[in-house]
Amino acid sequence: MKAFIITLITCSTFLIGNAQQLPKVFLLGEYEKGFDELTKKHTDMLLTVCNDDMTEAFAKWQDMLISMEAHAQDVSYDLKGSKMWFNIFWSPDGRINHIAYYLKPNSRNLDQDKLKLFLISFMNQYNLPISYNKNFSHYGSASFPMVTPRSGAESTSKKKEASTLARENKVKAGNDKK
Repeated sequence: MKAFIITLITCSTFLIGNAQQLPKVFLLGEYEKGFDELTKKHTDMLLTVCNDDMTEAFAKWQDMLISMEAHAQDVSYDLKGSKMWFNIFWSPDGRINHIAYYLKPNSRNLDQDKLKLFLISFMNQYNLPISYNKNFSHYGSASFPMVTPRSGAESTSKKKEASTLARENKVKAGNDKK
């Protein structure tokens, strides 16, 4: 009986040691086996979910990052100056299952424990406005504060202003008569 109990304890310890319990938010490279399993379960990318429309996929990604920044303001968490890579894993209904992240070398230093708590609070309240038939993921970059994309009208008016100024400020060549 004693040998049976020792064998049972040894086997359960071995199983617990080998089964990587993957947290909801983790640093890229921390849980390699669990990360590999996640990528196998989330084979489709956000671009695929958006019918290969890069504009739509980018808009969804930007919307999530803007929502993340708004949530940071709501909970008084300072993301300003942070730059990171994200790998986000979604369920078919748009809920975030896991977030893997890594701070870029030129990022402001953030307390890792507080960042993880913030990301957990964000993923608990955010839902990507999309529906799909299976799990999906996206790997991307973020820099905070987010810069709101400009509309085409703004850049057109600035180009017109610049060209007008260029015509008005003609430089006379040295051989021009006055």
